[in-house]
Amino acid sequence: MPPFLAAARHLIPVSLLVAAALPFTTGTAGAGGFTACESPFVFDGSAANIVPIEFLATTADQESADPDRRRQIQETAQHLAWLMKLDSWHQPTYGSLGVVSHMFLEGTCEPDVVLDRLIRGGASAPIRPGQVLVVLQGRIFTEGEDIFLQSRLRGFRRNAVPPGEAPTLSGYFEDEGLTATVGNGSAALTATLPLLDIIFAPRAVTRSELQEIDSIFVEASIVRAEPSLSSRGSPLRFEPGQPHAFTVEITDGGKWLKVTDIFGGISGYIRADPEVSAFLHRKLPELDFLNGMLGYLRIRQARSGLGDYPPPPESAARQAEERLTRFIERDEGARAADARALAAALIGSLAADGEDWRGARARFAEAAAASPYRPAYRTLLGVADARLCCAAAPAPGFDDPARSFTDSLSLDPENLVALRNLDTFLASLARLAEINAVPAGIDASRLAQRREVVQKVLSNVKEPQDR
Repeated sequence: MPPFLAAARHLIPVSLLVAAALPFTTGTAGAGGFTACESPFVFDGSAANIVPIEFLATTADQESADPDRRRQIQETAQHLAWLMKLDSWHQPTYGSLGVVSHMFLEGTCEPDVVLDRLIRGGASAPIRPGQVLVVLQGRIFTEGEDIFLQSRLRGFRRNAVPPGEAPTLSGYFEDEGLTATVGNGSAALTATLPLLDIIFAPRAVTRSELQEIDSIFVEASIVRAEPSLSSRGSPLRFEPGQPHAFTVEITDGGKWLKVTDIFGGISGYIRADPEVSAFLHRKLPELDFLNGMLGYLRIRQARSGLGDYPPPPESAARQAEERLTRFIERDEGARAADARALAAALIGSLAADGEDWRGARARFAEAAAASPYRPAYRTLLGVADARLCCAAAPAPGFDDPARSFTDSLSLDPENLVALRNLDTFLASLARLAEINAVPAGIDASRLAQRREVVQKVLSNVKEPQDR
């Protein structure tokens, strides 16, 4: 269990029931619901799955509150989960998505245990190679009229390592990063992102704000008999203790959602409207981060060719960038620096995928400034600079790539990725020096000696044995 959850003992189910959908096409991918965390479940046929694991209440809430207070906290948590589910209907999901909440129905489960069982296979088949998983967990506590939520978000694509063979959970995650060529395509540089694992700052939501958010979603979630605003309908409302699980079919180019409650409740059509989420996302900007991360992973999934999954829509990169940018704009403060850095790096990686290396460089520089002690961001910055300076005709706005690779090594002297990139770049630079084509602003002095030092260090650094 991560340290920020270690002190929490009382468990509150805050993720009730959610839906699986296949947006941007017509058809239903499946139905979502809840499952006991002892028997974790994801949709084998979905390209991606979101796994909300119930949040934990703090020790203070459990030990100092009377029974009425505990019920109130639980109801508040469930209400928030209901709103997050309605929110998911109005957000881009990049196609082929399943969402199942994991509840503490029979006993407590640590999130890593749930994740390990999903990889090995719980109530469903093990996660398949290439399949995307986004795990949301957290804690809830109250102070006066304020409700505080602190979330942890993890995302990954499953690699091809068989279950049981990796020494750590991250050993089952595909590396996320990029590759770029320099020197007329004769040399390749690589860079990897940090693990997509972020703990966000606590968010405060007052009870009056929760009521306002609820009113917005009640008005926006009117279930109509026909896909028409003139059709009569009834609003979906939160009912404590009343389970709901829906299939969702996207119709009319994404304008309408056909929802069917598999427990026999209200079913019909809801008008999709991303603007209804604005207030909730201002209070919980990590929901934007989740959506942007999901889009990034679906794009990487399609590019990797690992697994046979339907591709994301053509608009996926733009939508993911919009959500991550909105997160950066809304999530301010020093405690959020790591989250903003990773969001910027994801946007930069999307830009690099589209060959916008100037845009990528700007985002990688932003990430390195926000999180100056993570070598990965400096390595990404060096790769972007190398692409701008030395892949073809120099483009404006680059810095010396060797400087960024060296900065990365100053933070992690045995960083094989940075060492190899520095060696590759110096070799490419030597070839440019032979034809007097070194771009202005690049240090081409003592290339042979510098490369000799790098290769000597490389020969003494061992490959990591685990992750």
